[in-house]
Amino acid sequence: MSKTALFAFAAMALYAGWAFLAKLATRTIPAEQAVIYTYVAGLTAAAGYLLWRGGPVVATTRGIGLALAGGLLLGLGTITYYIALSQGSAAVATSISGMYLLGTTLLAVVFLDESLGQVKIAGIALAVGAVVLLAQ
Repeated sequence: MSKTALFAFAAMALYAGWAFLAKLATRTIPAEQAVIYTYVAGLTAAAGYLLWRGGPVVATTRGIGLALAGGLLLGLGTITYYIALSQGSAAVATSISGMYLLGTTLLAVVFLDESLGQVKIAGIALAVGAVVLLAQ
């Protein structure tokens, strides 16, 4: 298994735990407050990793701008996701919001010249079908 796949599987497991705990949190506190606590913990984890890893801090205007824009989208997306969790089924909220992967894939194909062969297209079709079934 490649390092990319290994880290991706680890991320999947961590995201599953995060989504489950987010659902539990929104049962007892408002969604927007749960997001703030989540982000404080996430920033703590990221800063801890940066310190542990060591090395130089790289700062470019373009990189910082893109990261800030991405963070804004992530924050707004996380708030809407937590609201969805607080309104109903974790399976529905997570399945539908998880389709951001499809959007990312299409953006990467169009703007980053990444390839999208028949196997990947079939995988996307199956993922869309799974979300349709889970959202019922």
